[in-house]
Amino acid sequence: MTIQLTGSVGIDGHNQAADIKTIQSALNKLLNLIAPTVKLAVDGSLGRMPANSKTVAAINQFQRKVVGMVRPDGKIDVNGRTHRTLNQKLQSASNTPSTPAVVVDAAALIQGTPWMKTALAEQGQSEVAGSVANPRILEYFKAAKFWGTDDSGGQNAWCGSFVAWVMQQNGYTPVSNAFRAKAWIDFGQKTTEPVYGAIGIKSRQGGGHVAFVVGQSADGQSLYMLGGNQSNKVQISKYSRAVWTDFVLPINASDVGGSLPIYNAVASQAGSEA
Repeated sequence: MTIQLTGSVGIDGHNQAADIKTIQSALNKLLNLIAPTVKLAVDGSLGRMPANSKTVAAINQFQRKVVGMVRPDGKIDVNGRTHRTLNQKLQSASNTPSTPAVVVDAAALIQGTPWMKTALAEQGQSEVAGSVANPRILEYFKAAKFWGTDDSGGQNAWCGSFVAWVMQQNGYTPVSNAFRAKAWIDFGQKTTEPVYGAIGIKSRQGGGHVAFVVGQSADGQSLYMLGGNQSNKVQISKYSRAVWTDFVLPINASDVGGSLPIYNAVASQAGSEA
C-alpha cells in the first residue's frame, strides 16, 4: 500500500485534517521502525503547537531512523524524500507476510540470567509503615551502600538498592551510588533493545527508576518490569515501553536475549516509585 497527500504535514505544513490522519495511520503501521514511538491517535490534529505534538515527534523519529536525516525538520512534503521513503516502507510491510507473535516461556531464559531467579524470588517484599523497616529492604540498602534506616518515604526510595542486592547476590559489583536509579546507566554494557533480564532505567518526577525487564505485551507497546519500590513493594508492573530510555546488561551477558517473552501473567499497573 502507498499513501497520497493533498498537502504537506508537520512543521509549517498545510496540515489538512485528512492528510494528518493519513500520516498518523501510516506511521502506526511502521511503529517497529520508529521505537520507542507509541501508537498515535488518528484524530487529524497536531494541536495548537504542532512542534510539541506526538505526530511530529513520530515524523522526526522516522526521518532520523529511517530516512537518515541528521537534522529532521518534522515535515512531510508531497512526494518529498520523507513521503517517498514512507511509501517504500509501507509497500515493503504490505508485501511481508505477518508472523504471529510467539509466546516465549520466561522460565526457559533463567539459565542465561541467573540474577532473575533471585529477583523473582523477592516478589512481595514491601515497606513497613512508620519508623520500623523491613529487614530485607535494609539488606538492599547495605548492598547499595545506602545509609538509610527507614524503608518508607521519598528520601528512601529503594529501587536502585534492590537491583544492587540482586546483582551482588549473583557475583556482580554494583555501580557507585547504586542507590541512585540513574547511576545504573554506567553498569556493564548497554543494549539498544530490551531483552529478558536487562536492567531498564527511566526518569520520573524527582529522580529516576530502575527495574528488570521480564516481558512485553503482544503488541510490543508495553514492558513488564520487575522492580523494587513499585507501589512500595517488589512486584511486576506494566509500563509504556516509551518511558524506558536505557537498558544495560552485565559485561559477560552478551548472548542473553533473543525474543523478548510476551508476558501474560498477573501484573500491576505502573504506579508510585517514590
